[in-house]
Amino acid sequence: MKDVPAIEGINRRKLIKATGGLAITLGLGVPALAQQGGLATTVFGGAYEREYRKNVIEPFEKETGAKVLAKLGSTSEWLTNALVNRSSPEIDLLMLPYPDSMKAVLEDIGMPLSVADIPNLRDVDPVWFDQYNKQAVALDYVGYGIAYREDLVPTPPTSWKDLWNPAYKGKVTVPDIGQWGSWELIVISALLNGGSEDNLDPAFKALKELKPHVRQFFKGGGDISNLLGSGEAWVCGMTTNIPAYGLIDAGKPVKFIFPSEGAMVGAASYHVAKNAKNAALCWKFINFALSRPIQENFCNGVVAAPTNVTAVINERTRQRVPDHGHLKLFNWAKIIPQMSDLADRWNQEVAF
Repeated sequence: MKDVPAIEGINRRKLIKATGGLAITLGLGVPALAQQGGLATTVFGGAYEREYRKNVIEPFEKETGAKVLAKLGSTSEWLTNALVNRSSPEIDLLMLPYPDSMKAVLEDIGMPLSVADIPNLRDVDPVWFDQYNKQAVALDYVGYGIAYREDLVPTPPTSWKDLWNPAYKGKVTVPDIGQWGSWELIVISALLNGGSEDNLDPAFKALKELKPHVRQFFKGGGDISNLLGSGEAWVCGMTTNIPAYGLIDAGKPVKFIFPSEGAMVGAASYHVAKNAKNAALCWKFINFALSRPIQENFCNGVVAAPTNVTAVINERTRQRVPDHGHLKLFNWAKIIPQMSDLADRWNQEVAF
């Protein structure tokens, strides 16, 4: 895995535009919660929420007696809320994925984190701390790869380049713009064709060439399950292991691979809001979540890779997450300012 540069500030207007710029309130009652010795945080839904509450929140509450209020919602809403309520945060501890995690760092929302406050940072691989300018730390990560129908593809894919295989014409699904994996798809398409984060023109030339191969641009895991499950699509590019193994575990003839060039990465990270009412409790919670036993229990439950290098995941999880050396990270700070223009260009040149 290549080193990831620390990110630098960008134009705030561009960031707000990329985030949505919508003033919102979540109505969490944070001052009262803080007075009661609790904290307000966020959590993704579905199986992630179930495993997170079971393996992180509930054990922490039992051990400390503190109340953790975890709110569902969209990550863009959480980020916008943090921007709007910067002086008096409603959310003490944000959990964010890419690209919102990097937007938060660029906007300087989080306070610096340190080993003095969070001792288990010592056991976290530096890449999961340094890339956030030490203002955040990743809890877990997954890899983006390719899922395909073993019974339908004439030749199994092994490379990102195989998405352009003429034999797959009309049978490929990839993320629609703005969906998870879409920015990664643009970047890998550029890198495969001589481009970079600074030069994404080759990506759009390649994506226009991919368009005849695309059966449908997916908008979520449900689309992937329906398209691959029915055989309407044979190959799904730029998906995490979760939808693919949902089908595999249900008995569908699906296989999931991490391409030879490397797995693009998804990670969930913690950001303690500046001016948080109970920062010390947030640090304690993060330290708990990063401890070896909690990392092992949670990551085995949700099927993700731990960021604590001492954590040992079981064989089932190990087979479904990428090896650390096979990860392919890129410089989000170069992509985020371009997102609005990239979305417009996608809709003009790539979308149906």
